[in-house]
Amino acid sequence: MRLLTAERLSSRDFRPLRVERIITRLGGGFSGAGELRESSMERTVEAIRNLVDLAKKDGVKEIFAVGTGVMREAKNRKDFLERVERRTGISLRLLSGVEEAHLMLQGVLWSLKDKRLPRLVTDVGGWSTEIVWVEGEVPRETVSLGLGVVALTERFLKAAPPLARELEELETHSRNLVREIREQWENAGKSVRDLQSNLIGTAGTATTLAAIHLGLPTYDPQKVNGHLISLHDLKDIYDLLRSLPLRERQKVPGLERGREDLIVAGAVIFLNLLEVFDLTALEVIDSGLLEGVLLEGIRQLRIGDCGMRIEG
Repeated sequence: MRLLTAERLSSRDFRPLRVERIITRLGGGFSGAGELRESSMERTVEAIRNLVDLAKKDGVKEIFAVGTGVMREAKNRKDFLERVERRTGISLRLLSGVEEAHLMLQGVLWSLKDKRLPRLVTDVGGWSTEIVWVEGEVPRETVSLGLGVVALTERFLKAAPPLARELEELETHSRNLVREIREQWENAGKSVRDLQSNLIGTAGTATTLAAIHLGLPTYDPQKVNGHLISLHDLKDIYDLLRSLPLRERQKVPGLERGREDLIVAGAVIFLNLLEVFDLTALEVIDSGLLEGVLLEGIRQLRIGDCGMRIEG
């Protein structure tokens, strides 16, 4: 769950005031019946309540809240959404995969310096990965893949450090899904050779990989935003992380507590994207879906200076 409070400067810009994040793993232990677990829902509702309290203390006047990822898949999502509204007063808007991708793109473009080149922009989340082929500021192709770090970790990585067989199965599964997207787009007449060589990555997995690459003891969005990780360096980070037990991973500078078991699957997804699309580096952008939903919200406001955005 992530929170951004901000002061609106115009219909296209804002000044961030507060950024918070709570890892709740709403999709953790997603049941075979396709339902959210009771404990996961309770953790998440409590996190939303805490974030709402923070926003109210900041004097927030407008709230824009959305649900993503596993909420789209959960058969009991209606019960969860009703619980959230009853306990927190927040009505979550459930985004489709395409809506999520487009809003993520708006948040990335908000801080991306060079918007002219055709690029791949991606958000690796807990339950899905959104990919947008953008030219200038116009999305040309959009896809939401069933590749998320929580889902993949629970499905494939049982040991820590993971077994060679587990990693091979994870890598093959992820690579095949990404390859299908490249083939679909090329069959439609798009050539990956036209893409700028840097893959744009946003959200927690990408920013954590950047923080690890930089060796940051404390997260610094200014250092992370625009940071490049070469394919070679990303492979080195992956090799290190997959070799360590969880306790040792927690000691890696830049690795956010709570992501130590998820980061291996996240690195696999980004490596597959770079390799399958013949790209050379991951360019990490600190802004994304969080900022995109806020931008959409403030464009719709007529009166008011502050906005808040909660993402699930």
